[in-house]
Amino acid sequence: MAYDAVVIGGGLIGMMTARTLQLAGLKVALLEKNRLGGESSWAAAGILASFHPWRQNAAAGALIEASESAFPNLVAQLQEETGVNCGLLHCGMLVANTDERERALDWARNHDASIEVLDQAQLARLEPHLANTLEGAIRIPSAMQLQPRLLMDALRESLVLHGVKIFESTEVRALPVRAGKVTGADTPQGTVAAGQVVVCSGAWVQQLLKTLSEARTDIVPVRGQILLFRTQQRLMSHILVQDERYLVPREDPYILCGSTMEHVGFDRTVTEEAKDVIRTWAIQRCPALEEAELVDHWTGLRPGTMRETPYICAHPEYENLYMNAGHFRSGIAMSIASADLVCELMANPTVPPKMVPYGW
Repeated sequence: MAYDAVVIGGGLIGMMTARTLQLAGLKVALLEKNRLGGESSWAAAGILASFHPWRQNAAAGALIEASESAFPNLVAQLQEETGVNCGLLHCGMLVANTDERERALDWARNHDASIEVLDQAQLARLEPHLANTLEGAIRIPSAMQLQPRLLMDALRESLVLHGVKIFESTEVRALPVRAGKVTGADTPQGTVAAGQVVVCSGAWVQQLLKTLSEARTDIVPVRGQILLFRTQQRLMSHILVQDERYLVPREDPYILCGSTMEHVGFDRTVTEEAKDVIRTWAIQRCPALEEAELVDHWTGLRPGTMRETPYICAHPEYENLYMNAGHFRSGIAMSIASADLVCELMANPTVPPKMVPYGW
């Protein structure tokens, strides 16, 4: 059977892309070498916001802003379709980098965004369990979170309901070419033929593309380690971010803390060194976590890049081969808008100006 489009990579970006294309009227196949949502999407913290939006360029920020505004509707649709509650929580976020307050206020004025600058006393009243060594915070009330593993469950059921053909445990070994076009995906089980191909394979993108072309992206795996604490009481209501680390309180009595940024190739090993560093950081920001039970420790391999924007574009040599990859730490936060853009691009290959920043 030939498909209109085959999506390679069954993480959140691939699942969202496949669903968007199917709803646009295409007949779609989704290929995943292991199980859907089992890599970096499964490992993510589920923060639906930029850690420091005033640091991001306009193109990256636009993806996050558009996705953030669309997530409540998507989550409601998925729950109606599948019965799965993805744990969407309007919790707000506190950014402890108070030396950036002026930059943050400028960003808020330019984007008509609501933020608050809290001093130490205001922060203590809002989050009394946080350390009194924190001098204050920048509060972003609109920030949300959800539980990525529940989102994966809901998306999988939705894909089935909408008729996407799912191939799990199906590794793509090569991309066959005829007359200057990619004709599908070669797997150990045979070739899946398609008129268009979208590569959404995250940290593994370059492994596949190098079988086809000398054209290179700079996408590499970047390991992140996360800890999960179980607490006796609810210690926080807001996400707390400082530099590249975060504490994420769930609705249940759990708090996530992450994460590292390690260039170790495709090594998924958890390490005692990272556990000690993350736990120490967490306790320094929320001292009551010293009495909390550490119940889990895991890793994910993010698709890291040196650029600030993902690749949402056509391949420079093959007109029917597309990319939706390289979202680094913001895959969930950028996912809806990224899928919409690649769907728009596939329907009309003329690249509009707004797509230029995401090009090869």
